[in-house]
Amino acid sequence: MSNTDLHQAFADKQQLLSDALGEIRRKMEGLMAENQRLREVVRLAEGELRKRRDQVQHMEQEIQGLDDKRNDARARMEQVMEQLDTLLEQQPESPQT
Repeated sequence: MSNTDLHQAFADKQQLLSDALGEIRRKMEGLMAENQRLREVVRLAEGELRKRRDQVQHMEQEIQGLDDKRNDARARMEQVMEQLDTLLEQQPESPQT
């Protein structure tokens, strides 16, 4: 092989490697762009998840408050019923005709 042939073969291989590196670079840039888009989607999803979690927490607090009010109302009703029973027991019996 002559020196010119070796030089040409070297140039051909160099061009082939350069083309391969260019293709790798384009694919890497595409992957980086896709990665950035996915990060944005994840960021938005995390924000939505936090918002939903806060809503659920707020609803749970409302439910707990309503349960407390219902239990309080039930306790007051039972107290009134007990007082009514006590009053009924204390009344003298009226003669029945």
